Amino acid sequence: MVHATPASQVPHPLSDADISAVRRHPGFRAAVEAYAAANLARYHALGLVERWMVSDMGRASLSGAVVVLDALGRLTPATLMASQPVARGEVSRGRARLYLQRAVANGLIDPAERGAPLRGDTALSPTPRFQAVMTGILKVALEAAATLAPEVAPALGEIGRQEFVRRFAAHVGAITASRPDLFPLASPVQLFQARDGGTRLLEGLVVRQSPGRERLLLSCAYSHSALARASRCSRAHVIQLLQEGQARGFLRLNGRALTIAPELSDDAERYFATHFATARTATTRALAEA
Repeated sequence: MVHATPASQVPHPLSDADISAVRRHPGFRAAVEAYAAANLARYHALGLVERWMVSDMGRASLSGAVVVLDALGRLTPATLMASQPVARGEVSRGRARLYLQRAVANGLIDPAERGAPLRGDTALSPTPRFQAVMTGILKVALEAAATLAPEVAPALGEIGRQEFVRRFAAHVGAITASRPDLFPLASPVQLFQARDGGTRLLEGLVVRQSPGRERLLLSCAYSHSALARASRCSRAHVIQLLQEGQARGFLRLNGRALTIAPELSDDAERYFATHFATARTATTRALAEA
């Protein structure tokens, strides 16, 4: 029997050239559009608590950190407080503590030993409810990545196996740890991702774009109410986000027309290309270890 090297001990180069190749793929824009539509549908089908755990980039990143730490067998309150989202300043320790408290209270994360107090070294385990949400996210991402990299397709039959999900998560964790620059916190796309429902709002703008346009994000007709429904946020929240985007020069609002600046469109392309390239690399490594 051949024993695979543990994911935590394998180097995870993900080069800028890898990401650029994904972005140059002739099917890239279609993959982003399909991903955005599928992710919106997936998000809207979730219950209130399940939506909460991924409704903004901070909680989504913490949920991802839970999957990675669980895959490595190191999920405790202390390791979550020291995880990448906290260490790089994406979320504060206080917010991470509140996330964990609410996740436990709502049956998303349990102590491995039922009834154990939540001390720093208490072993934790994501529940089936938590796993179902993260598996749904993985499925949408791999379906999109497989349209750009056929070698990802075999993984679609492995998504229901926790062994594969753990290997995949461990590789994603190693990739992002080795390339903390992949998802910078000061990038234009953070206008959306740093806010509750913002990622869904960005996806709502993607699916509203006209065919044959020059960029991924160019312009579209919009209404505050439609974008509020897409993002599951209030109209006031959407209005505030769009007004801030306009003040920062990322958006231009003119009546019912919204135009996206090239800077924001380019950064959105970079984000999605990085997301797909990370999924491809982690998937191929996880499959190789089967």
